[in-house]
Amino acid sequence: MVKSVITRGNPAVSHCAFTFDDGPMRIPIDAWLDALEQGGASGTFFLTGEWFDRHPAKAREMLARGHELTTHTYHHRRMADVTKAVFFEELKLAELAYQEATGRPAPTFMRFPYASYREENLEWLREWNYLLIEGEDTVDWSGPPSAQLVERVMPKLVNGSIFMFHANEIAKETPQAVKSLLHHTLAKGLAVVPVTELLLANGISTGERSWQVRYKPTLYGSFHSEEWKEVAGKDELRKLAADSLEWGNPQAPTGSGAYSKWLEALSLQLQSEGDTRFVARSFAGQHWAYVFASVRGSVLVLEDFATKEAHADALTSILQWAAHEASILGCDWITSTLDMRRIHKLCEQMGIEAEIVLQEG
Repeated sequence: MVKSVITRGNPAVSHCAFTFDDGPMRIPIDAWLDALEQGGASGTFFLTGEWFDRHPAKAREMLARGHELTTHTYHHRRMADVTKAVFFEELKLAELAYQEATGRPAPTFMRFPYASYREENLEWLREWNYLLIEGEDTVDWSGPPSAQLVERVMPKLVNGSIFMFHANEIAKETPQAVKSLLHHTLAKGLAVVPVTELLLANGISTGERSWQVRYKPTLYGSFHSEEWKEVAGKDELRKLAADSLEWGNPQAPTGSGAYSKWLEALSLQLQSEGDTRFVARSFAGQHWAYVFASVRGSVLVLEDFATKEAHADALTSILQWAAHEASILGCDWITSTLDMRRIHKLCEQMGIEAEIVLQEG
């Protein structure tokens, strides 16, 4: 049976993990990323749900740059002090924030803020098949100078070590210390790898959890069907890719070559087999929204969608199209793994039956 608390990796393998808690709210996280990448290392970041909600584009960028992200509760609560209901609410909210920001299921390994937990909390973690990742406390949460931090960590740079750093305003000296420490890991022949890679060397695979919102097809307000047209032809697809790349879609690529990658991704949707819909909303010569949906039995699945404007009325237009289409098809439910909390809230405000549930399988 796998232990629910992991404190180190395999001592027979020449690697270790640099992990970082919290996520800074008032300063950029780039100093930590640059320090790791200059040393050829990938870090694992335990970030709060609040951070994911505030920095979704940065989260996607960090993943694209090869770093590993997971959760650290939603509000950075002392989990030893909360009830079971609040405990699971913190986990769920963090998972939803992660999934909405990254477009990926949330990993089922985490770290408690302040290392605050009681034995009962571990039993609750096991109910959701979570692993708790701990390790060597570098005490950078006290804000030491980088030289002192390097001196503290150096003797512990051995096979399988997991180091707990912070990425926040107090630990502002940590990036400089990481640069120095990576020179030492290189000299020792120690690779700095993500936690999941370190765990695999112990024969431990981590899981993931994915949520979806589902709601009953209910026509609400006015729907202008003439504004929605099927996406067809390469010229329109190229224009849609150019228009929508900057809309904040969690599935859209970032960085070098983003447009070409995004055009390729949208092209795959256009070429999808099965019972699918790929439509865009246009007026005044511009695209304002698009939806890619599939029909699975009696469910209309919103696989991908985005809107030019971020406000709720823009999202309502997506819900209206989906309700109209689902009613024609005779679907019982509409589901989405994107923008789940806003969809749920809008449905609640419009009196539409809706719920956020764990995806099966």
